Amino acid sequence: MLHPDHYTRAAMDAEFHVQVEIDRVVLPSEVQGVAVVEGRVARVFRGDPALLTSNISFEVSAIREGARMPPSGVRWLIAEKLERAVAIEAYLNRNGYGGYEVARWQAFLIDAVTDTPARPFTEQDLVFR
Repeated sequence: MLHPDHYTRAAMDAEFHVQVEIDRVVLPSEVQGVAVVEGRVARVFRGDPALLTSNISFEVSAIREGARMPPSGVRWLIAEKLERAVAIEAYLNRNGYGGYEVARWQAFLIDAVTDTPARPFTEQDLVFR
């Protein structure tokens, strides 16, 4: 398990902070694994404003509800909740292949797109400053 500051710092250092209206989720066939989220950028809180309304896809770690979470630093999203989700807030970086990757599992399901971030991170969130 990583120290909480590693997750917070990853979010704070991410190139993009966005909310995405989810169009489609491709779940892993296994109990745990990588799910692909596809959707449209509905809010840009950090990063290039031109990303707004763009189609985007990225991977998140997903685990089936009730499955035992293995010891690791992974922050899992529950697959069944992800499958029904309408929006997700994520801290993203470019992956070097023209796409995006979530910064240290900093992606959170939200009930709806909001005008302000649902999960903001600041220096005050760091334990060790």
